[in-house]
Amino acid sequence: MKALKTFTINFASLADGEHLFDYQINNKFFKNFEAALVQKGNIEVKLSLVKFLDSLELNFIFQGTVVTACNICTEDFDFPVEGADQILIKLVSEIPKQEDEFDIVYMKEGISSINIAEMLYEMLMLSIPIRTVHPTNEEGKYICNPEMLKYLEINEDIEASDQEANDGDNINPIWDELKKLK
Repeated sequence: MKALKTFTINFASLADGEHLFDYQINNKFFKNFEAALVQKGNIEVKLSLVKFLDSLELNFIFQGTVVTACNICTEDFDFPVEGADQILIKLVSEIPKQEDEFDIVYMKEGISSINIAEMLYEMLMLSIPIRTVHPTNEEGKYICNPEMLKYLEINEDIEASDQEANDGDNINPIWDELKKLK
């Protein structure tokens, strides 16, 4: 992952205290992760690294957009993402067998650098909700592909009429028997 080399921080050469870093995440970044949910985006990341004698504190703040598919019309659109996260890195002589804390990373003493690309990728992916839809207009309707919305409305009408036709006509006698058990 030569392209992610810019995300490597040589913290051993830094003095104790706070250090600020700025990163711009774009399409090239996402292409380095196989089977990524997102392949395109433009995100600005600000990192405050606080170095202590035996630990590092990484404070991330990110904001931007990723290109993802709308769950209603399946059209790609720019979805806004933003967030903040903190990760603590402890430098230890022996890495504990059980790592119970999810926001603490243990590293062996003597390691002098860390690549934050994977951390950034995970933060970004976790900031995207399961359901992504176009924003709404003043009327409260989604700004989706109008052709797809027409298609969905036609299918909803067909499904509703099918449901009404089946509601009273074809009741399975098994359900009647189960209703008697109440």
